[in-house]
Amino acid sequence: MKHSKFSKPPLSKDEKEKKADAFINFSDQTKEVPRDKKTIKTQKEKMKPVFLRAPESLYQDIQEIIAITGLSMNSICLELLRPAIKKKLRDLKE
Repeated sequence: MKHSKFSKPPLSKDEKEKKADAFINFSDQTKEVPRDKKTIKTQKEKMKPVFLRAPESLYQDIQEIIAITGLSMNSICLELLRPAIKKKLRDLKE
């Protein structure tokens, strides 16, 4: 038997009204921003250059995307390759 993703009972009328009031009055509340905020440096992943041999038509298509979007070639290639690589790796692991 499948488990239902709805594990909580529906809200009562009073609970719905409380949530609606809290939502409406949210703009009235002012939050204090802490002034002693520490900046956290994120560590970058180690980079490794990858050289690909690709058809010239693919290169021209990427150049056209660069001209339209203004993004770098590296970011465009990563954006295009990453989902396909993740899917292929998932398929191979199964």
